[in-house]
Amino acid sequence: MAMNDLAPRRQSPDKAKPQASADQSSKARFLLAADEQFIQYGYDRCTIRAIAAQAGTSLASLSRNWKSKRHLFEEVFQRHFDPIHKAQHQNFDALERIGNPGARDIIEAFFESAISRSGSEGEARYSHMVYCCALTDPSEEARSITRPLVTPVRSRLITLLRRAMPDIDEERFFLVMTIVLGTYLYPQAHGARLAAIMDFDLGRIDWTKAAGTLADLVSSGLER
Repeated sequence: MAMNDLAPRRQSPDKAKPQASADQSSKARFLLAADEQFIQYGYDRCTIRAIAAQAGTSLASLSRNWKSKRHLFEEVFQRHFDPIHKAQHQNFDALERIGNPGARDIIEAFFESAISRSGSEGEARYSHMVYCCALTDPSEEARSITRPLVTPVRSRLITLLRRAMPDIDEERFFLVMTIVLGTYLYPQAHGARLAAIMDFDLGRIDWTKAAGTLADLVSSGLER
């Protein structure tokens, strides 16, 4: 195995990392260790053995709580995806109570719940890192876990935007969705890489305001 195969894909900032404590259950320590190993190595390269070693627990902890690595990561991903999806659904609920929301407001409602977390600290920041890594992980098994998690809120986004843009054909609407979802994902998953290339201080960004700015930019392009 080449040395690069063992190198972490990214380092998680220590100030964001939740600290395991001796009084936590072995399950809680296992989940925190799974988060850390996944962020650093990705789905295919993080192993149950390494997770157990970092958690200071035995492999028997896995069999007591989960049937397999996949079963473990179904819980890992769900606990980080659910708060974001809940907030997105709440934003959509609020728009629907008003009635007939425009494309710009729908896009901001979708963006804000996740993109605003890019500038968070501590456990919220760490949770957001797991979310972003899971959305971009190349493993087919990881994708098969995340797909049913994201489908309900993505389907609702598509329905709302289709209702807001009834006059465009299906091909153009498909392209609209590639723009919306691409704009949603890139700054969260790859913003730090672009900032390094541009020598830009990412810490200057107010990510809550940025969600609105991105919604403005996307919706203005859609209206042409």
